[in-house]
Amino acid sequence: MATSLASQLAQIRAHSTNSLDLKAQKKAHSKSLLFSPDHAANQDYETLFRICQEGWQELCQLDPRFLSFAGNLFSEQSKQEDRTQMTSAQNESLNNVLEDFMGLVGARLLLKPALKALEWLVRRFRIHEYNMGCMILTFLPYHASSIFSNLLAILPERRPPAFKFLQPYIESLTCPHRHVIVHTAGRNHDFFVAFNAYTLKVCRSQQQYSTLLSFWSSIVCEAVSSMLDRSRLGRLELQKQNQEDVLRRIMPFLAEGLAMRHSPDLRVGCYMILTILSSKTDLSEELLTSVMEMVVHKWDGVTHAGLICLVVLMQHKQALALPKKVLKALIALEHLADDLALLSQNYKVEKLVLGLILGILKKLGKAGGADQLRLMRLLLEANLMQPKLVEAALTSMLGLLQDTASTSGLNGDFDSRSALSDLILCLADSEAVGPVIRAALTDMEDTTRQIGLDLLERSAYLEGVLEPLEEDIDMQDTADASVTEPFDDLVERIPAQTAFEMSLLSQSESYIFPSLAETFLVACRSEKTLVAFSELPVLRKSLAMTEPFFVSFFIRIWCSHYPIPARVAAIRVLSNHFVTEKLEADVQVLLPYILHALADPSLLIRRAATELVLALVSSYGAVSSHGSQGEELSILGKGQMYGEGKESDAISWLSWQSVTVFLREWLAPHLEEFRLHADQIGRSIVGNLSADMEGKDTEKGQQRFKKFLRSSILTWLCSHVINTPIRALKARLLPVLTLVSHIGHITTVSLLNPIITETLTRGQSSLEKDCEVEHLDPSHYIDCVMDIARPDDNGSVNLLQDWISNVQASADPLLRVAVFHRLRSLWPLLKQQMPLGKTILDLAVGQLGSHSDSGKQREALDTLRSIELSSEILQLFLQERPSLSESGSKRGAKRRRTASPPGDLGEEIKRISLVLELVESSVTKAHLPLLGGLSRVMAELQGYKQQSGIELHYLELLALNSMRAILDQAGVRPASVSVGIVTDPLQNVQIARNDVRVDVLVDCIRNSTDPQVQQSALLLVSVLASIAPELILHDVMPIFTFVGSSLMKRTDEYSTYVVKQTMNSVIPRIMDSLRKRRKDSMSGMSELLLSFVAAFEHVPVDRRLTLFRSLVEIIGVDECLFALLLLLHHKLPDSQEVLQFSISLLDCYGAESQLQVGLIIMAGGME
Repeated sequence: MATSLASQLAQIRAHSTNSLDLKAQKKAHSKSLLFSPDHAANQDYETLFRICQEGWQELCQLDPRFLSFAGNLFSEQSKQEDRTQMTSAQNESLNNVLEDFMGLVGARLLLKPALKALEWLVRRFRIHEYNMGCMILTFLPYHASSIFSNLLAILPERRPPAFKFLQPYIESLTCPHRHVIVHTAGRNHDFFVAFNAYTLKVCRSQQQYSTLLSFWSSIVCEAVSSMLDRSRLGRLELQKQNQEDVLRRIMPFLAEGLAMRHSPDLRVGCYMILTILSSKTDLSEELLTSVMEMVVHKWDGVTHAGLICLVVLMQHKQALALPKKVLKALIALEHLADDLALLSQNYKVEKLVLGLILGILKKLGKAGGADQLRLMRLLLEANLMQPKLVEAALTSMLGLLQDTASTSGLNGDFDSRSALSDLILCLADSEAVGPVIRAALTDMEDTTRQIGLDLLERSAYLEGVLEPLEEDIDMQDTADASVTEPFDDLVERIPAQTAFEMSLLSQSESYIFPSLAETFLVACRSEKTLVAFSELPVLRKSLAMTEPFFVSFFIRIWCSHYPIPARVAAIRVLSNHFVTEKLEADVQVLLPYILHALADPSLLIRRAATELVLALVSSYGAVSSHGSQGEELSILGKGQMYGEGKESDAISWLSWQSVTVFLREWLAPHLEEFRLHADQIGRSIVGNLSADMEGKDTEKGQQRFKKFLRSSILTWLCSHVINTPIRALKARLLPVLTLVSHIGHITTVSLLNPIITETLTRGQSSLEKDCEVEHLDPSHYIDCVMDIARPDDNGSVNLLQDWISNVQASADPLLRVAVFHRLRSLWPLLKQQMPLGKTILDLAVGQLGSHSDSGKQREALDTLRSIELSSEILQLFLQERPSLSESGSKRGAKRRRTASPPGDLGEEIKRISLVLELVESSVTKAHLPLLGGLSRVMAELQGYKQQSGIELHYLELLALNSMRAILDQAGVRPASVSVGIVTDPLQNVQIARNDVRVDVLVDCIRNSTDPQVQQSALLLVSVLASIAPELILHDVMPIFTFVGSSLMKRTDEYSTYVVKQTMNSVIPRIMDSLRKRRKDSMSGMSELLLSFVAAFEHVPVDRRLTLFRSLVEIIGVDECLFALLLLLHHKLPDSQEVLQFSISLLDCYGAESQLQVGLIIMAGGME
């Protein structure tokens, strides 16, 4: 019975609050995060509240969310709160508030204000006892910091089982290692649950921070990995049960974490855990499907990490089909193909890519679109899958074609069957995946294989390679019969007359071309209807050599966005025409468009173009064999090709001989290279036209074109590029032509400048419409045009400069971005930078009239900050800035008393601020000429302050920092002092007195209210003392008066650094100057020492000895030590503090120095 009673009494004593035990209460009150137990025990709540409230107020300045605790935790009433007297409901409500505060303060736990605020919660609300778990978990991310050991020192003896691992560290007051926390999380279920619940609660309250989430994700990942490793022990049934237990333990937390959209770091951590789970366990198909849907749910902002997780999950999924939600989320991503290509370097993405393609095909059969097919093409051409998986994707595409063969293949306005057919043709023609596609066709089943071969045969891809079979002939006849009926209907709808259109490449819009093109797209599906189409009267084939209508139609087809088979057919129609018909005109108008076809990405089009070149070579050869008959032929399209206007008249034409040489000696010998590589024709153009190749011979003695011929070809090509209405031709040939700088006195940029003018004049909306019709990217086209401008051509640069100053630049953001981008690239090579620089500066500050907008101003600012500004440009900016002193003097006395700059000075201050920012960011080399301008800015700022009473601290800092950086870049550093030895810096920098006005710097040091301005000015004076001491000698004493009265009172490290630099640089120069002048150095030194003696009482105790010892050693121990001690005792004769300091200072030196000081003082020293 006694044992039972003793046990009950012990239990009561253990849970007692000791409300009557004063000793126990004092011990509990001494538990503190900041103070020692003895100090804390003697503190009252009033003093403690005042200290801790300061920390809370500083936290409120960092994060306004802390203001919500003003009415409870940090209110005046909180000083009277006693948790032992509260009810359970009140304590529960208080716990919620305390946990909210700890979750919020966790991000700033290493800051002193946060510890001060938590000190109040520990001392008043005893959170280390009542909220122990939350407090430990709040501190746990900082387990390696000293603040965690401070927490361990105040934890009570009774702790929850989740934190029993801390016992040995509480006894030794040492911080636990990371591996201990990982081990505990993997084996202590209570700690694992508490840690996850705390992290989710913080994120749920939107109080998460990166330190917590990165710590949580790393600990939990390693813990889950160790759990799964242990679950593999034992029998198979036991392993499965253990793995299920781990999943039941972690999946609820993952599900909640992945549902939080506002916490991307938490989602990334969940992705990492899911990756480990899928790699070390056998997840079921249903669970994998659910997990993948969880991954893509609200995954904005973390798609890269989410893609990695999906890739890993897909590797362990048996079925290739992607869940609908996952497929929809993936298709919605921008740059998905690029992201998967990047991931393929480290992960196996092929299974996810195949599942994505199969999902798109399944969706395409119902309601697909062109964007999805474009994505499929990008994925297949990126070579992300093995050949077997590519074959599987191709089989699915051909199967879908077979399934839709009996239907119209239309989904709304989108012809999925035709689009899919074009996609297969493009893939078979692709250099990246084409060989795999063609090889896959030979291994397929008969039905599927025949669909693919028929598709390729109709595109003429396998012409001359496959032997014609009887089955193919029958199928072709069937195809001809199916095409004839719609072809006849379309022919009937074509207008009978062409409204006297001479060319379909005229600048005016053609009313007949759309119906002709629609009919041609049907006609090109069979040879019979294609021949019938070319014989239509409306095309006027019989007049093909006298007017360009017939030829221009097929040019426009193959230079357009139509399917590849149609474009190939257009080229071959003209090839067959020149093979069968006699050449009766000079058709050089075809050649620029043939070059366009030879540069096409499609191998089919390039091969058809080479056939057309061979046909022309043969036709021109046949005419040339009859002597000079070719010179007598008229030029097809001359004065007509681009309409009856200035565009056609502006074309420069080649002679018959030049065209013949161009075909025979340039194009014909390299046709095989042009066919194999799309970029080879561009290299050939550049190589044959570039001026630096003149006089050299090519391989095997083949002579290059003469200068006259090359200049003629360049002028001829540029004239077609300028005047053609087909922007696809411009976009393809401009990047090639701009690589040719000049031929003799003819420069390419001077020829192509009209394109820049036309592009800038047309405006963005018109260009976008034209590009949309031709399926061109307008930004790419504009970039091609802007690349024409060259730094050595003032005309093109002036065009761009005038345009950005125009009102149109505000309305055309796409053009504006391209123009500024080109100007930035041209800037380093420009010979005349000043006009352009001034224009951009005016735009940046919005001073080019009322039409300036934020977009133009932002581009100008970005340009100024990204280009390298020379000393001349910066000097120009400083010289042409507005004068603050003149503007300020015009203001009345009443306006001078205003607290902010007036409206009429806003733009001036804005411009000066920008100029100073540019100077500061451009000081990567010694801009010594800028010192005078910056010094004048400082003088004007001081004058403006005197006139208006307004201090512009930011501008002063910019000017001071720039001046100091310029001197630093010039090789000037403050002198270093070591035990009285002065090391002189570089002395070859000459600075005029007008370049740096020391009186302005001294005024700034004495009168500025901003400590940063004062410190920057002092550092600048330190640098000046090293190279031009004569500049500062007359103004040095006010400097040290300020140092003694203000700067030495501050306790921050930067102020200490500034004082040290000032002493090391200025004092040696003063002493040297006094000695050189042979004046009494004692009086000058005494005046200097008095500045420091006056500040003795205000210098922090811990800094006094170091400061005065440095002072003594800089001046000299023998010269200075006795004087300093005498001055100190004269100022504070009865101070024990001075006496003790004097003893400490004397102890720093040897007996000889001490004896000498004693003798001087005893002898009277100085009066």
